[in-house]
Amino acid sequence: MKTNNVLILVILSINSLAQDVPLFQSQEPLNLRMTGSIKSIKKNSNDSTLISGKFLYHQDTQWIAVPAQVRVRGNYRLKNCYFPPLKFKFNKADVVATVFSGNKALKLVVPCLNETDKDKLIRKEYMCYQIYRLVSPFHFRTRLANLEWTEVSHKKPRTYELLTFFVEDNSLVAKRSQAKVVKTNVGHAAFDEKQSVRNDFFQYMIGNADWSEVYQHNSNTLLLNGKYIPLSYDFDMTGFVNARYARENPPNLGTGNIRERVYRGFCKSNATMQEIRQEFLEKESAVAAIIELEAANFTSYEVQDMKGYVHGFFEILRSDDRFRSAILNQCRPN
Repeated sequence: MKTNNVLILVILSINSLAQDVPLFQSQEPLNLRMTGSIKSIKKNSNDSTLISGKFLYHQDTQWIAVPAQVRVRGNYRLKNCYFPPLKFKFNKADVVATVFSGNKALKLVVPCLNETDKDKLIRKEYMCYQIYRLVSPFHFRTRLANLEWTEVSHKKPRTYELLTFFVEDNSLVAKRSQAKVVKTNVGHAAFDEKQSVRNDFFQYMIGNADWSEVYQHNSNTLLLNGKYIPLSYDFDMTGFVNARYARENPPNLGTGNIRERVYRGFCKSNATMQEIRQEFLEKESAVAAIIELEAANFTSYEVQDMKGYVHGFFEILRSDDRFRSAILNQCRPN
């Protein structure tokens, strides 16, 4: 009964979405269609150059065209993946009568390679975003989408069926939080202490070493009431996802194995560290429930592996000795 109650609470939490944009008012996956040359998108777009085009989404009984500008993002995946992560930008008038109304921009997270477990890797990263929503009030909303991508650069067109998901733009997160997006790097001491530690613990839980709040690597920065707040994204290089294409941790972290956790947060007051420790322990059942919500899409072994991986994190939190040695003694000095 307790597990069922937790599942209900998680579902309510995920679906209690703001009414500002239709896209995030439902968690039902969208159906999309897109036609284009993957090679051309990689070659002709970058952080400052966008390509005009369109994609289609299915609503009721019809396919609706959405004009957009698109560009690639992510240096590592551009070099090592077949499918590039994308960012769309919209003209307000083009989307006003669509499910994308209210969005100026969106990221689309796609598989890296056309491998057999590509959908499972996407679902795992999607779960990381759902877990992040549990532990931080400052987070990105997401929406799953089934994408039919027809590649036209070959002599014969080839169609890929891909599970993907949209990630809202940081400007919407800032608006919802009554904060401001900050583009410049700031020192770690300027970050809100509790929000910083929540982010540090989350990254440690999912086994992520590929981030930096100070240098805005896989992280945006919000400014609220004179304090800076980390806003993290891109979790496919984590031990939780455990993608075959993930690069090893850099040598200075002491381990190349992405499944081996490394605490990368800066040292904060003991009172804050202990407070956030208890916060996370109280959310253990809710984290497990998020995995359980996706269990039907994985084998029983894979479900147990995911649950076991996050359970290892909570075991560290439960033990005073392990918490001291793995986190308090490993935090980066001020």
